[in-house]
Amino acid sequence: MVVKTVSSRASIIGRGAKCRGKSAVEQSAYISRTTLYSEYYGEKFYPKAAEDLVSTGVMLPDHAPREYMDHAVLWNSVEKVEKHAKAQLCRLNKYSLPNWMSYELADKFVRDFIKRNFVSKGMCAEYAIHDSVNEKGERNLHVHILLTMRPILENGEWGEKSRKVYKYDKDGNKIKKKNGRYDCTTEKTTDWDEKGNAKKWRQDLVDSINMVADEIGIEDERWEWRSFKDRGLDIKPTIHLGEKAAALERKGIHTDKGDYNREVRYLNSLIVKAVEVTRVKADKAVSGVKQVASSVVKAVKNEILDVIRAVAERNYNRLKLPVTLGEYIRLISDREPLHDRAGMEKFVHNMGWTTFEDMEKYWSEEVIRFETYKKDSEAKWERKCYLEELMEAYEKYEPYIKYDKERWTLKGFSRKIYERKHIPELESYNFFRQELKDMIKEPDGKITPKKWRKELDKLNEEYPKARSTYSRSVYRLAGIEVLRHNRIALTQMLENESRQRQRTVEQSRSQEQVQVSKKKKDRGMSL
Repeated sequence: MVVKTVSSRASIIGRGAKCRGKSAVEQSAYISRTTLYSEYYGEKFYPKAAEDLVSTGVMLPDHAPREYMDHAVLWNSVEKVEKHAKAQLCRLNKYSLPNWMSYELADKFVRDFIKRNFVSKGMCAEYAIHDSVNEKGERNLHVHILLTMRPILENGEWGEKSRKVYKYDKDGNKIKKKNGRYDCTTEKTTDWDEKGNAKKWRQDLVDSINMVADEIGIEDERWEWRSFKDRGLDIKPTIHLGEKAAALERKGIHTDKGDYNREVRYLNSLIVKAVEVTRVKADKAVSGVKQVASSVVKAVKNEILDVIRAVAERNYNRLKLPVTLGEYIRLISDREPLHDRAGMEKFVHNMGWTTFEDMEKYWSEEVIRFETYKKDSEAKWERKCYLEELMEAYEKYEPYIKYDKERWTLKGFSRKIYERKHIPELESYNFFRQELKDMIKEPDGKITPKKWRKELDKLNEEYPKARSTYSRSVYRLAGIEVLRHNRIALTQMLENESRQRQRTVEQSRSQEQVQVSKKKKDRGMSL
């Protein structure tokens, strides 16, 4: 059974610096592979990606104006109604789909999913199904869904995202604060942006995929909506490349995001393929590994190897894994190496164990070391992520430093003229500076990019080593859990075999007695 984790991404399209993209029309053009004109920006947007468009469409609630079936009209209307300079325009969701789905089935499936989860709640939605192929020739069927954030009123007009709720005194009058404004709170008009929605939508998508798979008879694949972390797998996620980085990577040009993803995949492989990490020298061919393992078994009397061999001979040349996974086995996503007889024999040989007593002694010491490795690896990872976030925030802040420095070189009226001339730059300076300061955890709160870069470069060298040490420890402890389980399993196998032999003997004796009785009866009748 192959278990696949659904790939998903949710982002907000808006005019603010923290939003992904600035134009709803631009995103519609991108996913639908069409050229669209934004009336708000006075700009024409062209599709940039080379993915193949499978199907696209717009879905509306019953009371929405029918002209919104034209995506150009819909998203230009969305941009027109938003007046704020940092307004959020729409939500963009992306989900992977099974490659076994036909295009017709995928379109029907997506429309049903959108209707149940979004349109029925009052959202307008545009979807586009793409079937891309990477450089390795692997397909990636997926869907982009663009969703409105304002509700549509019964009269067809756009409603408010939130409304003010004023507080009143005992006489029913609005309460006025010291600054002269009325005391009030803000409440959402919809529940569309609640934190739990993303997880709820993922779960519904996966449940629907598995239900369709059951209906059409696909039994060897199941989809999982939970993240690696929720499932107890110590695997770091990759990050989304984005349009520009993806285009550069396709041309063979390395990007920071691409390098990051390559590093994460490499580090994850240390756990996914941990059996290779523990080998001092990997044999060039599987036959070579089996020959080495075989010679080890013959040359050394080893009770652990005897158990491995005995279980494998009774279990299709494989070891057994416990039904309830152990504390360390569950940290390994690809557990196939733990089944492999030759690999586990080589593992025991490399560890130098000949008895289970040797193995248990190593376990008690390694568990203590593992906690140190884990803390060191996690601390380096968290610090590394923190510094990368600081450097990213500093890159936004750095271009505006010169404007602040220059204004303080001026005096009096000259400074005021300069400040009026550079209002956007100075506002950006204050915004990004405060954003950066809020991120700094150190007590002094100083902005020290050179110091951060130096520490980050050092961590980029140290973290892979720390992660590798941690991964080796995970595999060794998981291997011990497997060997413990198979020792118990062998005892049960031998007991079952003994009982079966006893039953066979008893059946044989019973048959002999029947034959003897029959002969005596036949002899008596002949007399």
